Amino acid sequence: MKINLFFKTLVFTFLCFFSLAVSGQKVGLLLDSYILDRWYLDQKLFMDRVKELGGEPLLEVAYGDTLEQLKLGKKLIDAGAKVLVIVPTDGKQAARIVAMAKASKVPVISYDRLILSNDLSLYVSYNNEKVGSLQAGYALKKMPVGNYLLFNGPVSDNNAIQFAKGQHKILDPQVKKGKIKIIGDFVMADWGELNALTKMDEFLSSSKERPNVVIAANDALASGAIQSLPQDLLGKVVITGQDADLTALKNIVAGNQSMTVYKPIKPLAIMAADMAINLAKGKAVKGTTKLTSGSVTVNAILLDPIVVDKTNYKETVVKDGHATLSDIGE
Repeated sequence: MKINLFFKTLVFTFLCFFSLAVSGQKVGLLLDSYILDRWYLDQKLFMDRVKELGGEPLLEVAYGDTLEQLKLGKKLIDAGAKVLVIVPTDGKQAARIVAMAKASKVPVISYDRLILSNDLSLYVSYNNEKVGSLQAGYALKKMPVGNYLLFNGPVSDNNAIQFAKGQHKILDPQVKKGKIKIIGDFVMADWGELNALTKMDEFLSSSKERPNVVIAANDALASGAIQSLPQDLLGKVVITGQDADLTALKNIVAGNQSMTVYKPIKPLAIMAADMAINLAKGKAVKGTTKLTSGSVTVNAILLDPIVVDKTNYKETVVKDGHATLSDIGE
């Protein structure tokens, strides 16, 4: 009888311990918004991987509201998240979430966009300065002489700053040589195509100069610019992009967009989920490098982006399953 009681007590204790171990792996995913379709895929891949690893993903979306994201960060911490993975609405303001998490001993991973805090546990993304360099380098090969028009995202997103840095590193020497002329350098309020379309309309109606190149930092900005271009310029202007979204791939095949920078979502989401579970279990994160942005230095894992154009989209985005030929319209 005593043995039976001891056995039951042992099993009960084990089950309680197991339950606590599993519940201790709650992982909070805090998104900015769904302004770009890609975030639905990031979310799914990340959450599926967390579940596969035995964790419990908790999701909140701020829908572009910085103050709301701060509240949601607290909500996730109060809900028992052992680690937060954040796509910040504003890289500076999100540092307040990191400080709040630190006070609760909750590590924070900054996902795709950098949160400007030295207290980050990890930053996972692609090499965003290289994204800008690839865009500018591609454009220069196609159009080494001419007028350049630049469309970039909001400075509240540190990625936009890194894209611009990479672009200017390549372009500025050619400007000094008199090879190219930057006729406009626009910083947009968001990453959507509508504002880019409006800005391009304004530029074309107010300036006599016409672009030979449009360096758009992402595909939505590129799409807005393309929609505004007069028919006689379509297919003649070199236009860059980023994200390899479906509209961009269709534009590339049609000859209206020259290239996009492909940052495969799956390896990024999977890696972030793996690192989150490790941190939730108290394990050290390995394979990092130091990244410095202004006064902020963080541990980072940066993946390499890929140039995609009409010559290799089948061997890259289609082969990866990012898009199908029927999706693109072939």
